[in-house]
Amino acid sequence: MTSVSAHSDKVHLAIEHLLRVPDGWRVVVRDLVQRWPDAPATELIFTLVSAATEIEAMFAQGSPACEGAAHGWRLAALLGVDLYAMQTIGLPHAKAGDFTAYWKIDPYFARL
Repeated sequence: MTSVSAHSDKVHLAIEHLLRVPDGWRVVVRDLVQRWPDAPATELIFTLVSAATEIEAMFAQGSPACEGAAHGWRLAALLGVDLYAMQTIGLPHAKAGDFTAYWKIDPYFARL
């Protein structure tokens, strides 16, 4: 089980990246995997959803920052699809670091 503090660190990193324009939003997934390779893979999806939710709560509708929240939702969905694909083809998929093997097949998050 991940501590609340460690989860908070992940969410803060994600918020930082999602609010960084124009290129910060996509690298957040790779950075999360590199910094916390032993975290549960599903925790990264939860982290992105948490970050997007916090951004939406902090900023008014129509704020340019809401674009960062939208990117967070998209990234969480894409990471969920990657996880499903990993399960389907029989790749290890328990830990965040396991995504790197899948990214050799689908390099969307690996190349930037």
